[in-house]
Amino acid sequence: MVSIILKDVVVEFPILDDKARSLRHTFLLNKLQALRQPKAQSVGGIMGRNRQGQRLVRALHGISVEINPGDRVALIGHNGSGKSTLLRLMAGVFQPTSGRSRSSGSVMPLFNITEGISADATGLEAIRIRGYLLGLNDNQINALTDEIVEFSDLGDYIDLPVRTYSAGMQVRLAFSIVTSITSDILLMDEIIGAGDASFLEMAEQRLQSFVDRSSIMVIASHNSDILRKWCNRALLLEHGKMIADGPVEEVIDCYERSIDSHK
Repeated sequence: MVSIILKDVVVEFPILDDKARSLRHTFLLNKLQALRQPKAQSVGGIMGRNRQGQRLVRALHGISVEINPGDRVALIGHNGSGKSTLLRLMAGVFQPTSGRSRSSGSVMPLFNITEGISADATGLEAIRIRGYLLGLNDNQINALTDEIVEFSDLGDYIDLPVRTYSAGMQVRLAFSIVTSITSDILLMDEIIGAGDASFLEMAEQRLQSFVDRSSIMVIASHNSDILRKWCNRALLLEHGKMIADGPVEEVIDCYERSIDSHK
């Protein structure tokens, strides 16, 4: 069955640089930290040290969640709360430092929809390159190409190098490619842009169809209107910890109340 299951997941990133390895720098840093008044941290994960004394950032801490077919999950939280790290863990880009992470089913991570599109490639070549990166074979790409070209509405530009496109035209092409594919699990970091205003209505309808074809969607966004529209469930993260999991409206209200209380 299609699912995402995380159990007691921890993700830590060691801080590796010349200053961190300098004895003098470490001594001075420790002195400064001792003199500094404690202050609540409003962004980012939890900073600390491992058993070897190496500095690290704990981006996720003790995350346990199960996501099943039909779930449209919003990831909510302050900048640096762990939303993007959690998405990349689900996509297999990051591995947990401890705990277990498993995604069952085909996964499509949409973190940068123009990734892999070379400026020197023509539009048609870009479709093929991006298709390969998304895991398609030649027959699958061939079957989708005409529909992608038609929806992108780039006309004769489809045979020209991508460097001749405006930014909006590049987004049109990339959007047309990724939304032509069906995947069990969609992972999105912010909503997909759709380029110029004339393209927006068609793009919104296509995006709805794209999402409907998936079994599970997880999206990180600061736009509460989008999350209310697209999601039925939400996870609230704070400094890498999950502090709420429930209906999207309830979790958004909880987050907005927490913001108001810190003003």
